[in-house]
Amino acid sequence: MDAIYARQSVDKKDSISIEAQIEKCVFESAGDYIIFSDKGFSGKNMNRPSFKKMMSLIKKGGINRIIVYRIDRISRSIADFSGFWQILEKNGVDFLSVNERFDTSTPIGRAMLYIVMSFAQLERETIAERVRDNYYARLKRGVWTGGTPPLGFSPKHVLINGKRASVLEANDDAEIVKKIFSCYYNGESLGGVAKKAALMCDSRYWDGSAVSRILKNPVYAICDADVYNYYSEKGYMVENGIEGFNGEKAGIIAGRGGGKDYFSLASHKGLIESKVFLYCNRRLDLNMSKSAFSYGKYSFLSGKLKCGVCGKNIKIIMSKRKKYLFCSKGCEGTHCADINGIEHDFSREMNDVCLRYLNIHLKKEINNELELKIKKLIKAIEDFDGICKDYINERIEFLNSIKSQENCEIDSNIESFDFNNLSFYEKKIFIGVFIEKITIEKDIVTVYYKF
Repeated sequence: MDAIYARQSVDKKDSISIEAQIEKCVFESAGDYIIFSDKGFSGKNMNRPSFKKMMSLIKKGGINRIIVYRIDRISRSIADFSGFWQILEKNGVDFLSVNERFDTSTPIGRAMLYIVMSFAQLERETIAERVRDNYYARLKRGVWTGGTPPLGFSPKHVLINGKRASVLEANDDAEIVKKIFSCYYNGESLGGVAKKAALMCDSRYWDGSAVSRILKNPVYAICDADVYNYYSEKGYMVENGIEGFNGEKAGIIAGRGGGKDYFSLASHKGLIESKVFLYCNRRLDLNMSKSAFSYGKYSFLSGKLKCGVCGKNIKIIMSKRKKYLFCSKGCEGTHCADINGIEHDFSREMNDVCLRYLNIHLKKEINNELELKIKKLIKAIEDFDGICKDYINERIEFLNSIKSQENCEIDSNIESFDFNNLSFYEKKIFIGVFIEKITIEKDIVTVYYKF
């Protein structure tokens, strides 16, 4: 039995319809055939429903030959097509392309098939590269690269160097943007700013993340040398020299390319002074740097607690001023442990652990220092005779006696170390250094150290 396969991404005037493809394939069939077709699927996507059904039938041995109008109806990727062709060869299935007249039942047909697929992939990659180059060319010119315009701006078509382009122009919503920056600049939280923004613009959904996206967007900034330095220090590929950052234009960030984000001056004027914009962004950067330690605000043990039954994370939830433990998978028997008691016992144990750890490393430092002094004295023996030589030997014996002692003196600051005196975030840092995980199963708590 023959399998006729047809695919069409979108309806276009210059593309052949699925019906026309099937008609041409039926003409090549011996008469016994089954039709598979996928409409609205790209050649880059191999996860197509009818295609998967056809492949399943091939593996069951129900197909002898596949007929397509063009080979790119199967895939535009040589890698994907190679995998497809391996399945055909394994199951003894031939392949016929009507348009290219390739019949894989012959050696020359198989060879020509791979050549054409290589050119099909080259064409696709060339188109993608051309689109990408055009995108970055628009970015360098400072025009709007497309998509939904940011709040406070509307796209406007203009001619730049004789070419039609889109630039941004401030609209009535620009006052909302200015108010958002002003509120955050004056110390309000992201959530508080979001509530005020919702009152001013109820056509959007507002939360802290929505406000943060606006504050981070340089499309609002009046770019000067300080803005240039800020984005340069953050590792952006700045397309313009610092001389162009004269406090007139705004900025645009493009997607990643070559491992870095691109930043370019825009053609429109900014709304927010650089001082205000940079203060807001540095405040956001500071919040982000704290986020790793702010995870699990109810206990400094959060993130290390694991269920002793399934190994999943244990969450700590506060309700009516009491902390409750819950396995993220819902295992029973992990809720009865008292987190306050665990923290108390753990803090006491951490004191001993930290003192032992610091003591060991201090002894290593002392021994290294003694070893260095002994080596210097041994070298000095070669240069002295008589009393000086005897004195040096005595010093070496003395240093060796100190080195052989089981307990070196510990600095008084280390002796006074107390885990309980650390701040919440300092405790989390220490735990990250020493602890692999803490498992809880019913009332049994087990601590796993990294050393």
